[in-house]
Amino acid sequence: MTLNLRDVLRQPDLDLQLVVGGEAVLETEVVGSAFLPFGEQPRSDRHHGVLLLTSGGPVASDDAADTRLIAAARVAGAAGIVRSVSDSDPLPPAMRAAAEEHRLALLTAGSSASLREIKDAITERNTRADLQLYQRLLTLQSSLIGAVSAPDPTGSLLRRLGAVVHSTVILYHPDGRVISVTGEGPTEVIWRNINKGNHSRQRFSVGQWHVVASMISGPDESLRWIVLAKRGSAPSNDVVSPLIATVEQLLDVIALSRRAAANEEALQRADVLTRLISGNEQERFGWDYLRPFGFVPHGPCFVASIAQPQWCEKRLDPELHGRQLRESAQIVRGLMANASVPNLVAGTEDLIVLLVQASDAGSVEECLGVLEARGFVASAGVGRKVASVDQIVNSYRDARLALARAVARSGGGASVQRFEDFTVADIAISTGNEDQLRRRARDLIAVLEENAPILETLLAYLGNSLSINDTANELHIHPNSVRYRISRAEELIGRSLRELTTIVDIYLAVQVLARMRASSEVAVRSATLNRADLSVAVAIGQPRSRSSV
Repeated sequence: MTLNLRDVLRQPDLDLQLVVGGEAVLETEVVGSAFLPFGEQPRSDRHHGVLLLTSGGPVASDDAADTRLIAAARVAGAAGIVRSVSDSDPLPPAMRAAAEEHRLALLTAGSSASLREIKDAITERNTRADLQLYQRLLTLQSSLIGAVSAPDPTGSLLRRLGAVVHSTVILYHPDGRVISVTGEGPTEVIWRNINKGNHSRQRFSVGQWHVVASMISGPDESLRWIVLAKRGSAPSNDVVSPLIATVEQLLDVIALSRRAAANEEALQRADVLTRLISGNEQERFGWDYLRPFGFVPHGPCFVASIAQPQWCEKRLDPELHGRQLRESAQIVRGLMANASVPNLVAGTEDLIVLLVQASDAGSVEECLGVLEARGFVASAGVGRKVASVDQIVNSYRDARLALARAVARSGGGASVQRFEDFTVADIAISTGNEDQLRRRARDLIAVLEENAPILETLLAYLGNSLSINDTANELHIHPNSVRYRISRAEELIGRSLRELTTIVDIYLAVQVLARMRASSEVAVRSATLNRADLSVAVAIGQPRSRSSV
């Protein structure tokens, strides 16, 4: 839409003739026109691209003044000079010679058109061209704005930009990695030809490709390069400049929109997890509550709690504590957002809480590693795996207990403690929490509940002070059968019955479960105990005759 000298000369009513310049100056851009009174010299800050109109001096031509006028117009970057002529006032030869020497377009206006009419015609044509350009830009910008609501806003935006300027659009990271490209083009060669130290818009050619490269910044002050590459002819600067500015602003909008959406989702996830671990008996949740976050019904879930040692000691300045907690939670949230397992993350008053649906705690260990690399040395406690939503609060309590031990044993480094690794004795010694004692006791003995003979043999074995022969006599089976069943019991619980800790743990677990049943039924114990029933205690440790194991 730019007006040039060719367009000006095509208007017959202006009666203009090009006398110096020829074909080489016809594409010169004309941004406007201005009168140049006698004796005034063109100025570079006012007359760049302007067609200067002069009627000459009030008296006979001054060759020196005409020469100075041409030289000054050239320095000012004027599009050219229009000199009115008549039979009585022809074109001064000195002006023609100076225009040829400085390669400046020199036009003459005949007596049929005044300089005023020429100025008005150029102004009108420029105004019309500007209006058409603005209308076109508005249409193109509206098309670009529409890309923001697309499922892939960045890709859609760049593709639309490429379509309207008929170019391949490339978006580079500052290190040269291609973020997005809309078509073919020598991306590596183009990147090598960009002057990275020059942050202004650059134009250059790579083979048959004409390239426009601009550095743009994001809302987080991140820098990127956007490139338009076109075969044959360079993209029009009138269109490219405002469109690139529009694209830069829209990329900012997309980035801010994504950040706002991510923050909103993070808050929603944190709220859901906080409600799940609050233990509010007035609220009941089902798997539909977690399904929108990718959780599969009845899949194994566990809660993990993460904290730095100084958070637990309560010796940290509250402001510093809050800042460290926010930064650490943000790191964990970012890591888990890219994890392959369903998860929720929340930052409570004193620690970071995760709900993860996975078979192991590998993602938790990864978080600790990244936190340590970022200067946040933290420990984690991992709660028991649960298969129902209403048990998540119990896994959280387990994770808090495990975290306390992890911090105590960390020695200033990162440490992970799993609730499954606790013995019943550990819980009895470290906490008086009846619920946790019951849960751990159930976990330990649950694997034996489905095999009554093995359980019966194990309880008899403990009741007979670990005597194989006495156990066999009591159960009326062969000693080898006792050895086999004890071996199977060890396999099921994953621990050796030759270790004192295992024996003590099973003893305590049986006692805890027996007390649970006794208190719930409020019944008098039977004289003869059914050892196959876990809810009844066995007489362990009573004096008996011992024989060799």
